[in-house]
Amino acid sequence: MTGHIGETLLATSCVPAKARRSKLRLYEIVSVSVVIAIVLALTTPLAAKSWRIADFNDTITVSHDGSATVTEHISLVFDGEWHGIHRAIPIEYPGPNGSNYELFVDVTGVTDGSGGKLKYDSSTSGAYRDLKIYIPDAVDATRTVEITYRVRNGTRFFDDHDEFYWNVTGNDWPAPIDHAAATVHFPAAAAGSLRAQAFTGVYGSAERNATAKIDAADAEFETNGPLPMRGGMTIDVFVPKGVFSQPGALTKLAWFIGGNPVIFLPLVTLALMFTLWWYKGRDPDPGMSVAPMYQPPTGISPAEAGTLLDDTIHPRDITSTIVDLAVRGYIKIEEKVDKGLVFNHKDYVFHLLQKRQDWRGLAPHERVMLENIFAGDTADIRLSSLKNRFYTTIPVVREDIMSALKSKGIYILDPESANGYSVGAAFGILLIFAAMQFFHVADFLSSVPLVIGCVLISALIWWLFARVMTAKTAKGARTRIEVLGFQEFMNRVDADRLKVMPPDTFEKFLPFAMALGVEHHWAQAFAGIVKDPPRWYVSPNGYTGFNPLFFAGSMHSMATDMHQTFVSAPRASSGGSGWSGGGGFSGGGFSGGGFGGGGGSAF
Repeated sequence: MTGHIGETLLATSCVPAKARRSKLRLYEIVSVSVVIAIVLALTTPLAAKSWRIADFNDTITVSHDGSATVTEHISLVFDGEWHGIHRAIPIEYPGPNGSNYELFVDVTGVTDGSGGKLKYDSSTSGAYRDLKIYIPDAVDATRTVEITYRVRNGTRFFDDHDEFYWNVTGNDWPAPIDHAAATVHFPAAAAGSLRAQAFTGVYGSAERNATAKIDAADAEFETNGPLPMRGGMTIDVFVPKGVFSQPGALTKLAWFIGGNPVIFLPLVTLALMFTLWWYKGRDPDPGMSVAPMYQPPTGISPAEAGTLLDDTIHPRDITSTIVDLAVRGYIKIEEKVDKGLVFNHKDYVFHLLQKRQDWRGLAPHERVMLENIFAGDTADIRLSSLKNRFYTTIPVVREDIMSALKSKGIYILDPESANGYSVGAAFGILLIFAAMQFFHVADFLSSVPLVIGCVLISALIWWLFARVMTAKTAKGARTRIEVLGFQEFMNRVDADRLKVMPPDTFEKFLPFAMALGVEHHWAQAFAGIVKDPPRWYVSPNGYTGFNPLFFAGSMHSMATDMHQTFVSAPRASSGGSGWSGGGGFSGGGFSGGGFGGGGGSAF
């Protein structure tokens, strides 16, 4: 490169000065043109990209044993440049008695619809089997993806009938579906005895904008119009007893074990968890003991104080935040009693007192709660209207609380990371067990009672260590001692001390008392001292004589109602049926019910 520069300089020096100036001028013009071209290229907006599903067509063959082979024929329209899609298939569902029901899905092929194989990656992400499918030349084109997989346990068996309840498209596609259809082939013995229904729309919808018809032992379904984003089609087929051979006890046991793999060795668990705790989970000596503290630690919110007690975010930590926001003047809480014919229903109305531009000094979790309670331009909202809606906010609130504690230097090993270590240790234990079983070092399955005993003991050892795995900094350990000291003060309030404290002490520290679980003791100490009710809470009956103890009871009741509302969420289940006991239409099904479903995205 140096040689070329030298030759250029030499050549320039050999021409007249006027010519050199002309060439330099030309270079300047070219340079400026290149810069302008680059700026224009960088500032020109990229072409809009979008995609949709033109057709989603399922062909399903259900065998005598209830297993099913599903072929999804998906026609996709791409505008702009794309590389493929994700197809997420749910594989975990709530089972009976709080157990996990795993849907065993075996993917047998992914093609382009014409027999050509498509490259794909298969992985498990949470409760889903994620297929990342690469589609060549997905640029301003229509492409087809055909996914074939076998489901071993997708049929549900009841006392008086069997049922194939299947979410064909899924309700988690961030794109519309122009058309959806499904054909389900049953054993020949089912001819003339099937009944079918279909549901469409977003999750939980009972809309029936689809046709369902029976042809001998086949059930055919087709939507009557396009499905919106997050909308899907779910089919439900009633099958009389005798068509399927119901799985036996051993098969059911195998399915249960496959969905609940919890066999560990106690000694291996003890050795690994003790070592992990010794090097990672021990707290430093705070250098101080618990003594009554008359103020909460500086810069610690009620939710953070409650979390510090046992390194866990309890529901009361979140609900105490609402009361704290009311105490600080951001909202007013009004208790309502809606009278019915027989029973009355209690509800609460939250009134926003401060405009969003005035939200100063809020912690991230407090701002998130306000933004999601008062969504849009709403200034007044009923607690009951947050049901099945606010639950998506809870994980964000929990994450913000924990992030705030980490940013304040409370943890060396925070609870989330500690959980990661504990889960990692559990995974390591499983690997050790699998290796010893594989190399025949010992036969851990020779005695069922021993296996059961080892599982229980191992689980207990793991739990005992996992709950103390979190490690605080020296500052974090001292802050926790201060929280415990403040809790001690609230638990055993000194009456003489209360007389010299500000008049608003009761309501100012009430959110902390709720988060620390001592609101009853805190309120009892103020009986006969505090006679004016808080201005931020409106009772439907008014106050003839304010009693802090009764008021704390109202707060506890409200916190319980808030928790139940905040965590309420629609959820599909492997139990229940979309059919009545006699086999007729019951109207109990809905879009998104049953097995199958999921969704996906493009990349």
